[in-house]
Amino acid sequence: MISKEKKKQIIESLSNRVKEAKAVYFADYSGLKTSEMTQLRQDLRKLIGQAQVAKKTLAEIAFKKLGYKKDKIPLAGSLVLSFAFEEPIGVAKAIKNFADKNEKFQILGGLLEGSFLGREEVERLAKIPSKEILLSQLLGSMNSPIQRLTFSLEGNIQKLLFCLNALKEKNKG
Repeated sequence: MISKEKKKQIIESLSNRVKEAKAVYFADYSGLKTSEMTQLRQDLRKLIGQAQVAKKTLAEIAFKKLGYKKDKIPLAGSLVLSFAFEEPIGVAKAIKNFADKNEKFQILGGLLEGSFLGREEVERLAKIPSKEILLSQLLGSMNSPIQRLTFSLEGNIQKLLFCLNALKEKNKG
């Protein structure tokens, strides 16, 4: 049994993490081994994320304290909260990959920028390319017109040089 003081600390800790995080994902981890949860925690740490096991009632109180409605929170089973402090998509990918490898780990939903997401929405979010890939695609599309212009201008300059060379040869002879 957890003391009231310890419960207050857990609620305060959860509330602070939810405030700090750009996204929070909820999952049921019933039946997972400690070593498997350790692997998830390590994967999330690499992405500046964090996983925390919490009792549903304490999580509900923490979310209610922050103004979220209880009926919107998809909490069930043994609850683990995954926090994304930097890149929400990277953490979504990590928990999706983890769920694909571990049948006992079930994504329940999430919270992204104050809006609740269902399981399907979290999985769709995980399919979005990473920030680096999106930036490289954007830069590539921005660079493409400039490259085509340079190529076409270069072709016109070469044609002009050929014409000038031909006139030079004609005037010699």
